[in-house]
Amino acid sequence: MQMSLKDTLRMARLEFDTRLAEVLIGRLDLPYHEIEKEFGISETVICRVKKQFSIGERKRGPKPGRLKKVQKQAV
Repeated sequence: MQMSLKDTLRMARLEFDTRLAEVLIGRLDLPYHEIEKEFGISETVICRVKKQFSIGERKRGPKPGRLKKVQKQAV
């Protein structure tokens, strides 16, 4: 049986959302605005995917190891 256009678009969107969710979970070092540029999407899409895959908020503040780099450069 042939897939309709609607089903094809739904599957393509699900594949894209899955790849984006993998990046959101696996690359915590990338800020959202860099992910937006890389994928060519808006913040709204990121929020939708986070909700769809139940991805929680990221921790805010300095990234781990950043303080050590700053201290090394000062010395």
